[in-house]
Amino acid sequence: MKTGSRESYEKGVVVACCGGCNNLHLIADYLGYFGKPSNVEQFLAAHGEEVKKGSADTLNLTLEDIAGIKPHG
Repeated sequence: MKTGSRESYEKGVVVACCGGCNNLHLIADYLGYFGKPSNVEQFLAAHGEEVKKGSADTLNLTLEDIAGIKPHG
């Protein structure tokens, strides 16, 4: 989980360093530095996925959420 400012996410550019692969991932780009202005939610929605979000105090993730495993049924 990473935290950042709402203003940066909604109006600027957000890049996060992934703890899993140590790569940088583009989370939001509203300045158009990396193409059409958008965010990770819009990208995933276009591919039938969703982003789970909340605060560090309220976000409850399961191991399946973290691993990206979809429940059966």
